[in-house]
Amino acid sequence: MKLRKKISDHCEDKLFTGIVSHSRHKPFKHSFKYKLTYFWFNINNSYKSFLFKKNRFSIFSFYDKDHGPVKKINTNLTEYFSKKIGYSKKEFKKIQAFCLPRTLGYVFNPISIFLLYDNKNTPKKIIFEVSNTFGERHAYLSEFKQTGNYTLKKELYVSPFFKTEGKYKICFKINKNFVNLVIFYVVKNTKVFEASFTGKSKDMSNINLIKIFFKNTFQNLKVTSGIYIQALKLWFKGAKYITKPKEPNNFITK
Repeated sequence: MKLRKKISDHCEDKLFTGIVSHSRHKPFKHSFKYKLTYFWFNINNSYKSFLFKKNRFSIFSFYDKDHGPVKKINTNLTEYFSKKIGYSKKEFKKIQAFCLPRTLGYVFNPISIFLLYDNKNTPKKIIFEVSNTFGERHAYLSEFKQTGNYTLKKELYVSPFFKTEGKYKICFKINKNFVNLVIFYVVKNTKVFEASFTGKSKDMSNINLIKIFFKNTFQNLKVTSGIYIQALKLWFKGAKYITKPKEPNNFITK
C-alpha cells in the first residue's frame, strides 16, 4: 500500500478504526478477522480528557507498567526506553505509541509500536513490543526507516503452535488519514503466517472516545478471548502443541 505522506509527517494523536486479519498458511489454512480501534498518541502527555488518562483509571487509560519488561524497577516508560537506547532527555522530543489502551482497567496488546522522535520532530528509532498470553513481553529495536519495512529475528514464544524460530517481516506505515500494519512470519524462506491491521483515522475527541466505547466496549476482552478460541480451533484441526521455552534473557533485541 502506497502512502502519500511519510510517517514523520504525522504527529497528531488519532484513533484508528479498522480490521485485524490473521491467516495461517502452514501446515494448513486457517484465517479470521475482527474489528478494532487502535490509539496513536504521545505517551509523554498528561491527558486532559476525563475519558483517557495516563497511569490513572478511566474509561480508557495508558499505564507505563503495561509496557516494557514485565519485571522492571523503573515504571516510567520514557525514562526506561531512553536509557536503554542511550538517549538523553535533550536528544529526543517525544515517544508516540500505537497500541490498545486499557478499557475499564483491562488490556492485552499482542503488539505495540513506539516511535522515538528527536528535537526536530523526526522519528529516529522504532520499537516493536510483542506480548504473549503467558505474561511475557519482548521488544525489537530498530532504526526508523522511511520505507516502513523491517526484518526481525523471532525471539519470543508467541503461539503454542509455532517454534521460536524464523523471522518477522513487518511493514508499518501511518499518517493522519490511515494506518497499515502487515506482519509476515517466515520460517526457512516460507511464509507460514501473516497478520495485518488497516484502519482509518478519527480525531481523538471526547465525542469519538464515547462512540468507540459504546461500540467496542469489550474489544480488549475480544482480543484475548479470540486468541484462546482460535487456538482451540487450531487444536481441533490437528495443530501440534510446542512446549514453551524459557523467555529471552534480554528484554530488548537490537
